[in-house]
Amino acid sequence: MLEFAFTDTLTTRLEAGIKASVDFTAPMRTIANMMRTQTIERFEAETGPDGIKWLPSQRAEEDGGLTLTDKGHLRQSITSASDATAAVAGTNLIYAAIHQFGGSVRGRTSRRHQNVPKPRVFPARPFMGFGQADLAEIEAVLDAHLIKALAA
Repeated sequence: MLEFAFTDTLTTRLEAGIKASVDFTAPMRTIANMMRTQTIERFEAETGPDGIKWLPSQRAEEDGGLTLTDKGHLRQSITSASDATAAVAGTNLIYAAIHQFGGSVRGRTSRRHQNVPKPRVFPARPFMGFGQADLAEIEAVLDAHLIKALAA
């Protein structure tokens, strides 16, 4: 799940808005939708929030296609939600974390196959997060909302 941490400048602006009883429901909805859209676009670009290209997956190299996009389940699972105080985007798929952060996974063993399989290593391919351009867009949404609300 992504969470947005405000900078000191944004915190000051938000505090002014809160004192003026500004409702942040609309900009938080916009921000949540932006976070979801930006995350989904990373699957097509095969890049992390920092703009660094992902290492190609073995499947993508052998069969063609995009990394992390075999059947599209992970990309399609990205959702967003918001209220007056928060904007979030994320996925409920258990295997998302291994792709986001990287790591290794041991295969299953059975009674018939007593040997322990070799661990499978997954490099980090971050698809969730904020780049500088993402943060600038969020600041612009909040600025526009505050200017409009405080001018009224």
